[in-house]
Amino acid sequence: MTSDDWRKVIDLGLALANGADLPQDPEMPELLRRMAPEVGLSRADANAALASAADTASLVREIHRRTREGTYRLGRAFGASDSLKMSGDRAGARKVLEDAMAAEVVPLYRAQLQAYLDHVDEPDDT
Repeated sequence: MTSDDWRKVIDLGLALANGADLPQDPEMPELLRRMAPEVGLSRADANAALASAADTASLVREIHRRTREGTYRLGRAFGASDSLKMSGDRAGARKVLEDAMAAEVVPLYRAQLQAYLDHVDEPDDT
C-alpha cells in the first residue's frame, strides 16, 4: 500500500462523484483489493464487488466515502480536542477523541486517533 494507492482511489471517487465512468484499467481490481482493508473492508467484500461494473463503482464510492468522512472526522476531533485541552478541559478533549474513535472504521485513522488519545493528558510543550 502506498500513498499513490490512496490518491488513485480518491481520484476515482471524485471522478465518479462528478459523473464520470470508471476507466477500464487492468490494475484497478488489485488496487481495490489492496485498498479495501485500508478502509476497514475485507478483501472478500472487495472481491465480491469486482463481479460487476456497478458493484465496482459502488466499492470505489464506499472507499472514497470512508476516506473523506474519516479525514473530516479527524480534523474536527483534533481541532476540538486541542481547543478543549488548551482551555484546561482534558476530560472533554479525551471525550471528543473517544467519540471519534467509536465512529471511525479506517485503521490508519483509528491509529492516529489512538496516538492523540495516548498523549492527551500530557502537558503542552508551549
